[in-house]
Amino acid sequence: MALTSRRKRPLDHAVPHLRDTRLIVIATEGAKTEGQYFDLFERKRVQIHVLPTEDGFSAPKHVFARLAEFKKECELGKDDQLWLMIDVDRWQESSLAEVASESIKKKFQLAVSNPCFELWLYLHHGDVDAGSRITSNDLKEKLREAMGSYNKAKIELDKYRGKEDDAIRRAKALDGNVNHRWPDQTGTHVYKVVEEVLAL
Repeated sequence: MALTSRRKRPLDHAVPHLRDTRLIVIATEGAKTEGQYFDLFERKRVQIHVLPTEDGFSAPKHVFARLAEFKKECELGKDDQLWLMIDVDRWQESSLAEVASESIKKKFQLAVSNPCFELWLYLHHGDVDAGSRITSNDLKEKLREAMGSYNKAKIELDKYRGKEDDAIRRAKALDGNVNHRWPDQTGTHVYKVVEEVLAL
């Protein structure tokens, strides 16, 4: 597609924004949960545009391809950011490494969770031991215990609102090496995206 035929930046003009509003585009492994979570953030200086998984194409290479296609087809500002948000739990390290390497070449940023995005959600409510072998199912159960219920297809935003700083603090405490492409033990780099949003 020629540069001149690119689609305009997908800013939501129904939401108050400024001329220099930054766009943060996130391609996610999940179909619903991550997009719902980022509805928490409505700011004039930043808009978040989520590219969710559709039709079950959730493997890292598919999430990467969706973000690459977006970059090719849409106009972007110099301060806009492109993020790849994937989980460790279902994928082999070789596929993660390949996608991480390609992302660096494309200047995509990584927000990987080990084992899954639910870890980030739980960190709004409680601590997790970095050395624990916690599973996705464990985290869903912890979320049910903390909030009374948990449905990944319809998360209750009010139960997360105002707790973002706590989640960031806990995620940083788990992050043994911030320069690793993804957490090699229990941890999540979703905090890096949220810090970018809260800074604007």
